[in-house]
Amino acid sequence: MAQDSTEITVPPPLGPDPIRIHHPEGAFVPTPASRVALEAIAAQATRFRGRGLDWGSGSGLLAIAAARLAGVAEVLGLELDPRGVAAATENARRNGAADKVRFVESDSFDPLSAAGRRALAGFRGSTHFMIANPPSSSPVGDGFEMRRVVVRGASRYLRPGGLLLLSVSSQYGEGRMAGLLCATPGFRIEGVGATTDLVPFDMERPDLRRDVRTYAREEERGGLTYAFRDPRSPERSMTAIEAWSHFQATGESPLSRWQSHLLVWEGR
Repeated sequence: MAQDSTEITVPPPLGPDPIRIHHPEGAFVPTPASRVALEAIAAQATRFRGRGLDWGSGSGLLAIAAARLAGVAEVLGLELDPRGVAAATENARRNGAADKVRFVESDSFDPLSAAGRRALAGFRGSTHFMIANPPSSSPVGDGFEMRRVVVRGASRYLRPGGLLLLSVSSQYGEGRMAGLLCATPGFRIEGVGATTDLVPFDMERPDLRRDVRTYAREEERGGLTYAFRDPRSPERSMTAIEAWSHFQATGESPLSRWQSHLLVWEGR
């Protein structure tokens, strides 16, 4: 399997050495959302202890970072792509975390092997923390469904008081975040654990350009609006329809913030 490598400098609570990540050829390198999640793990280091789940592990960066914390006993990573599972397992070994981290091939919360199902079943109701940095969106619906799936699943696996670190960039708007609590009662949103400044929503990436078009279609259907910022006047909010129209006319990317949100499971 051809691989590329990325060296990630981590905040001090996660250790003095960088994490060296090998990822399958063609896979995304760690994104701004990944780096913000690292910052949030570091900022909340005292709350990362015991047993954890990493939903959508990719090449294992966030699971390995969490495993570096002294209070963390074990992390189970769930990843759909078998190439990612292989790379993440090797990355854990290379970064000295193999004794704490295991990765299994899993379609969301549905492991594809009997061994994986047994491993995940052992975390049900006993997970101290969970990390999820879902893909930016999907080409259907409003682009938020993966986060709803994560939150529903987290309610089954977290113990009371358990922490969910969830990547939700600011263009989704406050209404969708509020809807997470209504759809899955029992969570309390503590706020944002880490955030970037306003940055361009990288329209050079085909997946992100597709996302803005998906969001605009959702607004056209009467769905909740999105909350980009206008590159000409950052204090002004833009809907996805406005953001897409402006990009088509000028080539300028709308602005957003990559963020990592803190949700606490209080139980039903």
